[in-house]
Amino acid sequence: MIVVAIAIVLTAWISQSLHAALYRSSVMTGWTLLSSILILFAIGIRRRIPILPLGTMSTWTQVHIFTGLFACGVFVMHVPAIATGRLIADGWLEGTLSVLFIGVSLSGFYGILASRRLPARLTAMGSQPRYDQIDWHREQLAARATQRLDSLTSVDSQRVLGEFDDQYLRRYLESPLSWSHRLFAHSFRRRRLVIGLNELHRYLEDDGKEVADELAGLVRRRDELDTQHALQWRLRAWVAVHAVMSLGLVALAIMHTIHALQFVES
Repeated sequence: MIVVAIAIVLTAWISQSLHAALYRSSVMTGWTLLSSILILFAIGIRRRIPILPLGTMSTWTQVHIFTGLFACGVFVMHVPAIATGRLIADGWLEGTLSVLFIGVSLSGFYGILASRRLPARLTAMGSQPRYDQIDWHREQLAARATQRLDSLTSVDSQRVLGEFDDQYLRRYLESPLSWSHRLFAHSFRRRRLVIGLNELHRYLEDDGKEVADELAGLVRRRDELDTQHALQWRLRAWVAVHAVMSLGLVALAIMHTIHALQFVES
């Protein structure tokens, strides 16, 4: 962070010196910003090719983070609209480029937090099924619930738990992961279902109570699978969004540079 701060201060000093000498300081900050963006993009590609013997992934990640912080500082110097209190530059090309840069920066800050917090939450949950096998585990839970309900011998237990299964339980165990859970990883449905199964104990025989307790355990396990799915999906979605926006940022930055150079030469 000290190195980044010194680099930003030095760049600002050079920019002010060029401006005082009646040179176009935006050319210097523009080339510096473009170079930083290209370095960040190259580092992103390098991080996805771990087999190359070019240093550890943790080192490249740190370089990526601190280069990104430096680029944010240069961006503030380069965009003229910032002097008037706006982060978005004028014009469709420059305005779109500003929006993309801010979007990539914000997604990068989110990635720093997510890459540190989400894996820790997954580890704290114990077993971690593979992302592509979570649907299979859900199907197994639904099949187990049906099997236990079919094993009931008490008529009253069959009727009470059967109605609960038709109205609430089967719909939950066989439904895909909801978008609300994917984005916020809540446990509202699990709590309602577990409370409902516990309240049914007063109407159940001994075998029904045993099955109700096991069904509550299946509901908890399904909620745990959904939470693991949501956390893993967030990490994957962030990588995809960050990569797509970064590619667009590089393309527009190059277009902006070519356009700016034509303006400077004229």
